[in-house]
Amino acid sequence: MIAIVSDLHSNLEALEVVMDHCEKLGVKQYLCLGDVIGYGPDPYAVSTIARKTFSASLMGNHEEALVTGKHRFNPLAARAIDWTREELGSRAEGIESLDWFRQRQPFVLKGNLLLVHGSIYDPVHDYVDEPENPVESQQMIDTLSRDFSGFDICFVGHNHTPFMATKLGIMVPHDGHRTFRVPKGHKAYVCVGSVGQPRDRDNRVSFATLDEDRLTFHRLKYDIQKTQTKILKAGLNRFLAERLGEGL
Repeated sequence: MIAIVSDLHSNLEALEVVMDHCEKLGVKQYLCLGDVIGYGPDPYAVSTIARKTFSASLMGNHEEALVTGKHRFNPLAARAIDWTREELGSRAEGIESLDWFRQRQPFVLKGNLLLVHGSIYDPVHDYVDEPENPVESQQMIDTLSRDFSGFDICFVGHNHTPFMATKLGIMVPHDGHRTFRVPKGHKAYVCVGSVGQPRDRDNRVSFATLDEDRLTFHRLKYDIQKTQTKILKAGLNRFLAERLGEGL
């Protein structure tokens, strides 16, 4: 069984819940779609787990901003990434994490699986739009036939919203139905949601597992208040704490 996680955003409490749950499930491999850091209060602890545990971890737009100083961020995100750089640079072990982030790649191809942070067109910055937009949804479905060559399933992060697009349509997981079968040879765009900052108005952690052809979306509760307290203590903007409780 493989776990596919994304957008951890320095949220240690959320990541620890995921790791504990995955251990109970018998997960053998962890793949991360990027944005290990940014926004949250625990960049060193979260990056340490990522370095030790994940067999693949991509260059997300927050990793890119961290190591290059260049970004397209709003002021709150920009201040958070600058704070993250300062935090990691203040200790020797953190500098090792910075070096690790510089080595991240924008995409990884593992067999019939393509891993990106953004989309197949721009693996770091582009967004796979949310399924509420019918025009974008149809364009996404058309992409499966036109551009999915050399792989069958593309796992995506960045939009912080879990859903799957197949040639049959858009499938949004919910508590009554979270497991789908993706037969060999079928094409699918799979957005796994966010571990550290869900934005689909559900504040629970979101990630996915793949067990042969069975894809399961998971939602888990974690200690949001503890993370919020840490964000405020770190001097980061209050909005970054408040949005966690709202799932925004």
